[in-house]
Amino acid sequence: MDTGVDTRARRYRKGDDVKARLETLCNGTAAARIALLVREAPFGMGMRDLVARTGLSEREIAAAAAQAPLAAIAQPEPWYLDRAWMQAERARIVRTVREFHQRTPLLPGIARQELRGGAPGLRPGRAAADLKETVAEGDLVRSPGHKLVLTEDEEQARGKIERAFQDAGLAVPAMALVLAGSGVEAARARSLLQILLREKRLLRISDELVFHHTAIARLHQLLASHKGERFRVPEFKEWTGISRKYAIPLLELLDRERITRREGDERVVL
Repeated sequence: MDTGVDTRARRYRKGDDVKARLETLCNGTAAARIALLVREAPFGMGMRDLVARTGLSEREIAAAAAQAPLAAIAQPEPWYLDRAWMQAERARIVRTVREFHQRTPLLPGIARQELRGGAPGLRPGRAAADLKETVAEGDLVRSPGHKLVLTEDEEQARGKIERAFQDAGLAVPAMALVLAGSGVEAARARSLLQILLREKRLLRISDELVFHHTAIARLHQLLASHKGERFRVPEFKEWTGISRKYAIPLLELLDRERITRREGDERVVL
């Protein structure tokens, strides 16, 4: 049974039809009341808020919402949206994803977070996951037909970037120098680097240091031959033939991977 009209005061603005609103809240059906409250909320309302605002039970709200022009999303509680707003939001998502591909054809998709559109009640990109016009993969959303196709100069640049790191072994060159020598402009070079990182051809271990996967694999093999041994940074530099500039970040990587364990000034190969 209804226990109230609307428990939360609303500040009216010029142009609001106050009489019609109050008529709906006082004499309208439960479906009309719920539809009005949801439509007034910037990004819809959750079940708990609707219970608090209307005095209706969850079962009554669910039954009334089914008769209203609303869309429901279960996350983690039922969340109700005005159907017209939801359709407009989905159209915005599709348009945003397509425009993203046009601007950045070398990237696989747009981050879900960027699709949120400021809706605090929605999980980022949740609406995108329900659209046939988009594909949600992990934290990224893309158009179904989007495929990465490199031009001839991009293929050559990608090869140059990978070979620069592969040939360097563990004493890798500065990332900026490699990208500058790729043969394409900076923006495309950075995108090509991201492709190699996604494909795990390259591994970034810090903001400035990127290594080829074969160099890291050889490092793992080297450490395996010293299993159980204790060593310090000078010994590691001697084993690998690299300077402290590379040794310290690599040792920190090995610690994170639990290949080595730091104990004071020493490390032990696990």
